[in-house]
Amino acid sequence: MDFIIIGAYLIAVLWIGFYFSKGENTSENYLLGGRNMPFLAIGISCMMSLLSSKSLVMVPGEIYNNGLTLFILTPLVLLPLSIPCYLLFTKFYFKLGSYTPYEYLEYRYDSTVRVVVAVSAFYGRVLYVGMVLYATSKIFEGAYGWPAWVTIALVGVFGVIYTVMGGMKAVVWSDLLQFFVLFGGFAVIVWVLCRSIDGGPLEAVLCTFREGHGLPQFSDPSFYSLSPYVRLLFFLMLWNAVIEPLTSACSDQINIQRLLSTRNWREGFKSQITSTVLGIASVLILWFIGMALFTYYRQNPDPALANLGGDAVFFHFVATKLPTPLPGLFMAAMLAAIMSTLDSGINSMATVWLKEFHQRFINRHLTPRQEVTVSRCATFVIGLFAILLGLALDVSGRWLEQSLVEVGTIFGLIGAVVLPAFLFAVLSDRANAKLIWGFTFFNFGETLSGNLWYILSRRAEALWQPGMPLGWAGKLDFIHVLIPLAAGALLLVPYLVKRRRQLRSSKICALLGMIVLGWSFGMLIWYGYSQLLITDLPRSRSFAFGLPLSFIGAFILLWFCPRQPKEKWQGLTLATLGEKIIARQ
Repeated sequence: MDFIIIGAYLIAVLWIGFYFSKGENTSENYLLGGRNMPFLAIGISCMMSLLSSKSLVMVPGEIYNNGLTLFILTPLVLLPLSIPCYLLFTKFYFKLGSYTPYEYLEYRYDSTVRVVVAVSAFYGRVLYVGMVLYATSKIFEGAYGWPAWVTIALVGVFGVIYTVMGGMKAVVWSDLLQFFVLFGGFAVIVWVLCRSIDGGPLEAVLCTFREGHGLPQFSDPSFYSLSPYVRLLFFLMLWNAVIEPLTSACSDQINIQRLLSTRNWREGFKSQITSTVLGIASVLILWFIGMALFTYYRQNPDPALANLGGDAVFFHFVATKLPTPLPGLFMAAMLAAIMSTLDSGINSMATVWLKEFHQRFINRHLTPRQEVTVSRCATFVIGLFAILLGLALDVSGRWLEQSLVEVGTIFGLIGAVVLPAFLFAVLSDRANAKLIWGFTFFNFGETLSGNLWYILSRRAEALWQPGMPLGWAGKLDFIHVLIPLAAGALLLVPYLVKRRRQLRSSKICALLGMIVLGWSFGMLIWYGYSQLLITDLPRSRSFAFGLPLSFIGAFILLWFCPRQPKEKWQGLTLATLGEKIIARQ
């Protein structure tokens, strides 16, 4: 019965894609719904695209495993900030009539910055879709025991097919259907949990806090430190709660493409408010479900959860405790959220491919029908790549014994440049391409060394036994800092010679030097903390650790840069938003 219900839902989704495939003969219709979509539908679609299977698995699973701390700032800081962040960036995109936010960067910097930021954001969002597929595998593993590769392939292929057929209209209207299915599922599961817990909903909350799964870290002094060996840190959580909505508002094609599908920025603003309010409500519901699941299994222990882990607890409860046909209905609701994120992620990345890469570097003279064809082909290929990333995440998760919260850590190699490029551009007329390029390569090297620290220390700690040397989970030798520092400085020398500065070879050496210097800086952080904090026991770096030192350094450097020519910034900064744009790149 469960599979019949799930199959019926998938057929309904494919029918929506087929229905909206008719009449999609221009890229504006296919990718932006003709720029005339109603704000309420767009707001619901934005919320659904972000409420992915990653959230549905991660929030209850993290609360069950470790408590509420990791998500306490989401409805209090992160989501409310999305409204002022919309006002900070999105007016520029409506003003330019953009398909993607990266067009704005060519006005403010040059075409090279537009490309590097588009590539960074493109990879980051395709990785996010892969994370959604990986999270989906946890759902069906917990409910039905399916192997991860089966779920990733099956759900990925269905999502790709109907997104290829229908474009933005199919995405938005299917999201509307999925919204009602998902929240109907939420209502069912909350009702069943409240009836199943001795003491009802109040006990679900009280037991969680009584047993140390509420906010236990807030009473721990180390929570307010900046140690990489503490799993969660308050000040870094607060930093990320501010940075994430800023990054989403400036560059997240998934959200921005929907907002640009409305008639104007005011309609888009109403969509953003709708999305934010519904997003806060959904997170609060997931909070309660996580606490209720912890309390239920505290009262009714289940040995099966010892093997499945917290990531599977939600869907194990659904499959084993709900009477037929409720499990099938609820799994259809989960597929609603999954499909919503898949369709939006794949469709938006197809837009980036068409506008940022294909039309600029492969064929500048596409007809409207050819644009739609290229978009559909890109949707298909991006979907397949996301499926492969989902499988790679599964391998990584098993190898490093990671939960869903932790599993994407080593794949986030690029992306730090995205926010500085946009934020510097809207705030200052001193923003320039050299600063962005230097920061991009420096941060890439820093991220590589940070990932190496995470991988090696985690594996060394897992394999360590008393009497063994601490290895990579112990004190780091300074030679690992000194060698890349010297190499990076040598690579910068040709660029520092004024007469050689314009040579391509000097520029390439300088960029490679910035990577190596960034690597050295990351190793210096590792060295300093290991010398200060490690004694006789191995310690591994937290998945959530990352000091924003290079970001702060770049922001300070910005104010020492020369003011750029007027045509680079008039009408394109907050201070000149009402003025006319005087030049196009």
